[in-house]
Amino acid sequence: MSEIGEKRFSSEQKQQQPNKKSKMDARNEQKSTLFARKSHDKNFEMMVKAKKVWEQLRRSDITREEQKNLMAKIMEIIGGKVQDVIFKHDASRMIQTCLKKGNAEQRNQIVEELKGKYVELSKSMYGKFIVIKAIEYCHKQRDSILSEFRTHIRKLIRHKEASTVIETFYSQYANATQRHELLAEFYGPEMTLFNRGGGAKTLDDLLESFPEKKDSILRFMADMLQGCLDKGTIVNSIVHKAMYQYMMLADDKGREEMMGHLKESLQEIVHTREGAWVAMICLSIAAPKDRKNIIKAFKPFLQKIASDEHGYLVLLRLLDVTDDTVLITKAVLGELSKHAKELFADKFGRRFFMYILAGRNTRYLSRETVELLKEGDKIRVSKKEPEIRAREILKATSPQLIKLVTDDANTLMREKLSSQVVQEIMLHAIGDKSAAIESILALCAEYVENEHHIIEDRFANRIIKAMIKADSAETENDKAVEPLEFAPKLLEVIKPNLAHFAVNHGSFIVLALAEEPSTAKEVKKELKSHKKEIEEAAQSNSGSKLLLEVLSK
Repeated sequence: MSEIGEKRFSSEQKQQQPNKKSKMDARNEQKSTLFARKSHDKNFEMMVKAKKVWEQLRRSDITREEQKNLMAKIMEIIGGKVQDVIFKHDASRMIQTCLKKGNAEQRNQIVEELKGKYVELSKSMYGKFIVIKAIEYCHKQRDSILSEFRTHIRKLIRHKEASTVIETFYSQYANATQRHELLAEFYGPEMTLFNRGGGAKTLDDLLESFPEKKDSILRFMADMLQGCLDKGTIVNSIVHKAMYQYMMLADDKGREEMMGHLKESLQEIVHTREGAWVAMICLSIAAPKDRKNIIKAFKPFLQKIASDEHGYLVLLRLLDVTDDTVLITKAVLGELSKHAKELFADKFGRRFFMYILAGRNTRYLSRETVELLKEGDKIRVSKKEPEIRAREILKATSPQLIKLVTDDANTLMREKLSSQVVQEIMLHAIGDKSAAIESILALCAEYVENEHHIIEDRFANRIIKAMIKADSAETENDKAVEPLEFAPKLLEVIKPNLAHFAVNHGSFIVLALAEEPSTAKEVKKELKSHKKEIEEAAQSNSGSKLLLEVLSK
């Protein structure tokens, strides 16, 4: 065929092909097909009407009266048909809105219609949200919903969707009796029977009544907990509670077996109180190799764990039981030091560093926390003496902590919580602090008219005052572990402005220098000619008033 003939044939072929659909036509056709498919559903018309009302009802800008009228309309449409639509995505959202915005009578009507479906709903990707809303807004119906869950908890807590419902019920809405009843499902079918209704008992009560059942309860609990581990529902607090109960009751062999299953997943449970306690027990009984693996699993989450209300306790336990101080320094402190600014200023994050520096000081840890740590000492498996280990960790980590102050003293000293960490570093870290001291002195030497001078800062001046008194302090908490010799150096730096600080916010710093044996004589000499100014300032400045008394002696 010639070239001209080929072109003519190609052109004719293109003309014979049907026109290609535009994207808009394809989209419209798809919508039509979907509409046709949905229209075969017996509840289609009802859903269309209900959705029109729901679109108005879910808005946040409607009045109370409009909400009341819309709720009456939608209940008239869906009343008696709730069970027919609850597993659909859009219908699920409608029912949730009705439970949220309806009155008590309307909510109870919906909950009554859902009876017999709560277990099935809990397993549904969309239905679980209806159950959660029913538990939240219908508190008088919670016992009724719980009764449907009975004997099903073992399966539900291991189900990806349903475990969310059980956890929400347990952690947010259940009363003490309901919690005991939910937990009883972890103890075995027989104990569940004994723990129904108003007479629900704790595990301790059950064991007191049936001491011979302890072994069977522990076997059942181990099986349940292993199932939660396998199914990935270990993050739930109800599981943590049951796990803690198991770890407290089991013998050494049982604990070690459970720890073996848990050791790579501890980072998933430290966000709750009982979960943190379980992690602390695991760390206490773990072998050195297992602790190393646990630290490796912790590493990507260390900052989050350190800042957690309960998680930080696990890191304190790690310090108590790990003999390998090099590992702690590199893998844990090395990682946390990258986020030191944020952690020093965090209520819980700073406690890891404070524990290294000040130990179990009730100035920074509650008495309950100290007692909890002491209890863990009874089961600790380690070779080194606690005092030796603590000293080694302090010695190994001090250079990094001192460097943090050297590099960022200006910021750290001015923040409320961070300033406490800096004070402990300067008093109790071990090693050469000369560079850090120079950084602090450089800030003190700045022009006094500068706004927010370091000596007049309310948090920074506490550190400076503590450093002045550190060499002569009588208590271990306030005395430096190694002489700082800070007072004479500070006086040398601020001598030209001593009178200025004596009558302003720096008066307590000057007072500390006037009381410190190494600087007292020179301070009195320098301020002798400024006594009148100090007397005037003493009328409104308590620091100046106390300073005046010292100078008058």
